[in-house]
Amino acid sequence: MSKIFFQYNSKTLTYERVYVSISQRIWIVFRQLIIGIGIGVILFGIATYAFDSPRERQLKKDNKLLLTQYEVLNRRIGVNEKILSDLQQRDDQFYRAFFNADPIPAYIRRPGFGGANQYEALMNMPNSDLIISTTRNLDIMTKEIYVQSNSYDELMGLVKNKDERVKCIPAIVPIVVTDKKQYSSGFGYRMHPLYGVWKMHTGIDISASAGTPIFATGDGVVEAASWDGAYGNRVLIDHGFGYESLYGHCKELLVRPGQKVVRGQRIATVGMTGDANGNHVHYEVLVKGKYDNPAKYFFMNLSPKDYDEVLFISENR
Repeated sequence: MSKIFFQYNSKTLTYERVYVSISQRIWIVFRQLIIGIGIGVILFGIATYAFDSPRERQLKKDNKLLLTQYEVLNRRIGVNEKILSDLQQRDDQFYRAFFNADPIPAYIRRPGFGGANQYEALMNMPNSDLIISTTRNLDIMTKEIYVQSNSYDELMGLVKNKDERVKCIPAIVPIVVTDKKQYSSGFGYRMHPLYGVWKMHTGIDISASAGTPIFATGDGVVEAASWDGAYGNRVLIDHGFGYESLYGHCKELLVRPGQKVVRGQRIATVGMTGDANGNHVHYEVLVKGKYDNPAKYFFMNLSPKDYDEVLFISENR
């Protein structure tokens, strides 16, 4: 039933009926509709801002859980990186040192990883910084584990050749020593006894009477056995695995180039050929082409006490 409107007429002092046109009726309905929609939008905005929908609440919960999982993953990555770092240090400082293998360079262990656009696909994701950081750390650690695994494979190969390697290491004193005073000159810089100049002494000198037998300190192949200037008559043995040994100032040479020798085999006799001012053997050990203190390798036929004393003498005489 439609409403009937009346309007008071002050002249006639009566209420008169008002007839509303169709256009007015349409405007009234439209105005009320606009007002209703406006109020509805405002209320919806307030409700949306103040209250989350069930789906939004679930999404926020899932997002918070995901962030927590990423943080836990980052902490685990940090712990695993410390464990991996410890394994790398043991590998370089103990395992590889034990087998005289070169440490793995830092640029191989922890190289630069990826280009600037490698993680571009992740940049538009929510919490992209956290995701990219975690992904990069995982990628780096994966490559480090791969390098470490290859290192252990190499060490396993060295372990399999351990028996042969032990035979080849120049690990005994090259002559019979009855008095530690026979160690007449150690390894390192010294005043040259003939030239009177400060010079690196690349081996140690062990005095003995002329003709005293000189023994090969490890299995190997004779690389040279001939006269060599300041060394006089000298024998050079290639032991393999990066080891070489040299015996200088010999009186007599008992081996020839290309000949295989074993530890303890007589290869020469003590003399004073070359730049020598007394009968002695000048003994050198080279490891991968670099001179090393020969006394470090006298561990096979010396007691621990004698080894320590000879090592001290070689570094301080």
